[in-house]
Amino acid sequence: MNNKKGFTLVELIIVITIIGILAMLAVPAYIGQQRNAARSEAFANLQALRLLEEQFFAESGAYTASAANVAAIQAAGVLPRFQPGPVGGLNYSYQIVSGQQITATNPLAFGAGANCFYARATGNAGTRVAGDDFAIDCNNNRNF
Repeated sequence: MNNKKGFTLVELIIVITIIGILAMLAVPAYIGQQRNAARSEAFANLQALRLLEEQFFAESGAYTASAANVAAIQAAGVLPRFQPGPVGGLNYSYQIVSGQQITATNPLAFGAGANCFYARATGNAGTRVAGDDFAIDCNNNRNF
């Protein structure tokens, strides 16, 4: 009676091949989910910026001045309640440009809007969202 226990080399190779195929399918899906999660940061913060701008307009009769970054947006008089998260941990850079709005033909081409603004989120270099560019204006026109 010859009772051998264990796996053959062919069985092990088949199992390793199946695991490799599953990993090839799972990694890109995981990276895509990370990118979508990072983009939700930009979408939520742009919506918050628009709402804060509208509140500022309701209180003062004009939109805020242009602001080039988060620190300038949070500065006194320019939407101090905008709290996007820790500055070092953000995936996007935010800015507000007054006197312009998004055009209907090209959502990233900005046109003149005398009493309008647009808020823009640009993906930071070195993140999964580098190169992303999203914007929203006073009329709730957006490219996301």
